Amino acid sequence: MITREADYAIRAVLYLSSQSNGRLVATSELADEMLVPYRFLRRIVQRLVESGLVHAQRGKGGGVRLTRPCQEITLLDVMQIIDPKALCVNLCLDDPEACKRAPFCSVRPCLDALQSRIAAELKRIRFDMLLDGCKDDSGVPVVTGPGRRA
Repeated sequence: MITREADYAIRAVLYLSSQSNGRLVATSELADEMLVPYRFLRRIVQRLVESGLVHAQRGKGGGVRLTRPCQEITLLDVMQIIDPKALCVNLCLDDPEACKRAPFCSVRPCLDALQSRIAAELKRIRFDMLLDGCKDDSGVPVVTGPGRRA
């Protein structure tokens, strides 16, 4: 499940992705535009800065910007920075010692495969694609199916 913190981080990176020429964006603008509580966003932005995904410039005229093109940033990148535990389908996949059944469990391989597919999908979705209505390089929708845009 995507946590609120991860959702806010995705919104922040999406907004920064939409800025031309790496324009510095004030954190207050980012909070207002993405409807994210300012205090919460400051902590999220700090983690994005610490990871190297975002650059922060202090002082008058300062703000934040991405350190690399949005074509090189995926949903998986942001999730791994903000909430890597959210990517774990079950505790036994994150910590084999958590379950005594791990060595012979018939469910674990299926969950492991599911977790791998989720990570692969998140890695496939780049922020430039999100800016373009979640379409890939050829214009084909990335996400299809019931209740989703085609």
